[in-house]
Amino acid sequence: MNKQVYYRLIALWVFCEAMLGGIIHGFHLPVSGLVVGSCAVVCICLIAWYVPTKGSIIKATIVVAIFKMMLSPQSPPPAYVAVFFQGLLGELLFWNRNFFRLSCILLAVLSLLESGLQRILMLTIVYGNDLWKVVNNFINGLTKQKVTTNYSWWIGSVYVALHFITGIIIGWLTGRLPAQVNKWSNVAAYRIVIDEQPSDLPVISKKKKRFKKGLFIMWLLLIALYVQSYYRIGTPLLPAHISLKILLRSFIIILSWVFIVGPAVKKLLHWWLQKKKTASQQEIKEVLQLLPITQNLVIQSWKRSADKKGVKKIGYAAKLILINALNPNPHQAVYILTGPIQTGKTTSLINWSEKKDNVYGILTPIVSEKRMFMDVNLRHLFLMEAKEDDKEILTVGRYVFNKANFDKAIEIIRTAINYQGWLVIDEIGPMELRGDGFNYILKEVLTKRKGKILLVVREGLVEKVTTQYDLQEVVIISEPPV
Repeated sequence: MNKQVYYRLIALWVFCEAMLGGIIHGFHLPVSGLVVGSCAVVCICLIAWYVPTKGSIIKATIVVAIFKMMLSPQSPPPAYVAVFFQGLLGELLFWNRNFFRLSCILLAVLSLLESGLQRILMLTIVYGNDLWKVVNNFINGLTKQKVTTNYSWWIGSVYVALHFITGIIIGWLTGRLPAQVNKWSNVAAYRIVIDEQPSDLPVISKKKKRFKKGLFIMWLLLIALYVQSYYRIGTPLLPAHISLKILLRSFIIILSWVFIVGPAVKKLLHWWLQKKKTASQQEIKEVLQLLPITQNLVIQSWKRSADKKGVKKIGYAAKLILINALNPNPHQAVYILTGPIQTGKTTSLINWSEKKDNVYGILTPIVSEKRMFMDVNLRHLFLMEAKEDDKEILTVGRYVFNKANFDKAIEIIRTAINYQGWLVIDEIGPMELRGDGFNYILKEVLTKRKGKILLVVREGLVEKVTTQYDLQEVVIISEPPV
């Protein structure tokens, strides 16, 4: 099982459910099922493709529900019902992985249909069948038709059909994703460098519970009035108008949910998830470490798509997220910043490194028309070029360098090999290609370092450098990474 990809997909699913879902539920938007459900379908299908182990989807579903409980505690129980429905259905459909694309379409259609029907069912439970009668009477009154038309049925049908059509589209696109992602991952422009530093996760906190005695009394009073008028115990105290009846019914059901049903169901659900939390400690630990990275990935992907609009912007951002989530070793690749000579590569890296506290290595700025070494982390400058009285020198073309200072720069690089963050070497050029300069320390870095490496290579030498140092995973960039 590819655990790294597995945990990254779970983290992406958690982000969609607990954070994106929490925001949408918080604003009570009617598209929550379409958006969050579609994201969940994509994550489940990709887990089925990349981690074809029995039970992997169920285990991921439990972990997602646990994080949803922790990060988005205001989510109602129906939201958990949707999560478990999607997870159980995914495990069932992908039990045999031979029909991947068909299973993707079935999962998407059934999951989104469940979401749409669940919302219609909840409206019916809260407002009763009288809601649909009011809708029909209102629209028929506006159109002044002689023959009554069941507009509520048409509205519900269109709403369900929207979920059905969206499910087919999402399922069909998701079925093609593994092949597409494999092709896209070879395009350097799609790669995003994310600093893997811990950051605080936004918790969509639950509002403070305030037991409002007046609200509770009003709830009891409404129940009493509704029962008295509905069963005609004496003279009905409430008017028989259908709109008032719907309003009172909705208040009673909503407040019943607030005071009794909701807390009881949520408490039972949270108790069960807490038990599962103990058994899923390893998965929770892994996903918890990946959530800040996933959050940064989503943010940077959205920024990268700023030049696009509408659906194209969403599609491009989603493409970037999936490429970088499913190719999880960008921090172990070698990044090459390249461009023509004297186009500001070093200056851009100086400005970039000033904003970070985890960049180490050597930069080579020109100060007062003299080439200098700079210890990136300490911002310390010392001469690169040799003086007339220097005994040990290195000569490359018309340049003469101070060997002692070169050795000092090499030692700065060697010291930072095991540091977390970025290790920058500016630059790898003709001197290294002939076996001098940073040649040997670069080989040592490539052998020993597990963190991120950034090399500056002038335009025209990239292919020679990658060939000489046998660089297999290379990301070519023209500006400092994010």
